[in-house]
Amino acid sequence: MMNNCDIVKDLLPLYKENLLSEESVKFVEDHLKSCPKCKKQLTDEIEFENKNTKPLVFVEKRIKKETRFFTLAVVSFIGSILIFIISYLSIPRHIEYEKDLYKVYKSDDIYTVEFSDKVSGIDYTDTEDAIYLDAYTTKYDQIFNKDRPRKSLTFHKDKIKTVLYQNHDSMPEMVIGSGEVRQTLLPRLVFGFYARASIIGFIGLGLIIFALEKFRKKSLSLPTKTFLLGGPLSLFSAIIAVKGLNTATYYPTTDFKYIAFLTLGIYLFFIFISIFIDQKRM
Repeated sequence: MMNNCDIVKDLLPLYKENLLSEESVKFVEDHLKSCPKCKKQLTDEIEFENKNTKPLVFVEKRIKKETRFFTLAVVSFIGSILIFIISYLSIPRHIEYEKDLYKVYKSDDIYTVEFSDKVSGIDYTDTEDAIYLDAYTTKYDQIFNKDRPRKSLTFHKDKIKTVLYQNHDSMPEMVIGSGEVRQTLLPRLVFGFYARASIIGFIGLGLIIFALEKFRKKSLSLPTKTFLLGGPLSLFSAIIAVKGLNTATYYPTTDFKYIAFLTLGIYLFFIFISIFIDQKRM
């Protein structure tokens, strides 16, 4: 029996790895049925290995989790850069009135206003008193689309109002009509309000977090702080990135679209990188 036990003990490592032949497996299993001591040794070894592999499995899962959040942070960062580049190339850039910016052609019933080839698009605002035209270009068209067709608008004489060309730095120019120009459209200041609100929100939430930590005598986790403070910080960063320090806008819809996407990208980057740092620290 002792000789068989010695042989089985030598074979147990191979038996656990399923590396024995069928005859050897049968020999080991037959012996284990009749030898409690060898069977207990096999059970103890399996339990010991399982206990030792649990920390390794935990570390492996933790590393995979850290890598996943870091990857998401990188994707969010790259996405934010792409959104910023797209906004830089696509945001309308107003063209102040200058000679030969447009020409007006008259026929029996129609006025046609044709703009020069430097114009990428025309913003059209119809008020009770007048129609305001605002020509703009984009960096993309200036660099990659120089051979674009000219833009033009037509107006029927019977339905025409006064048509003005909207300048951003001076009074409008008369396009169709007569008389003295005394009115202009004002820029939208909504993004300036959003920027100030985001700063106030950031400071207010920061004070609340400070008070909670002092009252509880325990620091909030980095992801929790980022979740609370990242929103207003992301909004402010996006507004400054898209609009610069001058947040006044004549194109609120277009600007808002890029600001919203950029805010989301920056916010997700803050969230994922904070979770990654927190996991790494743990």
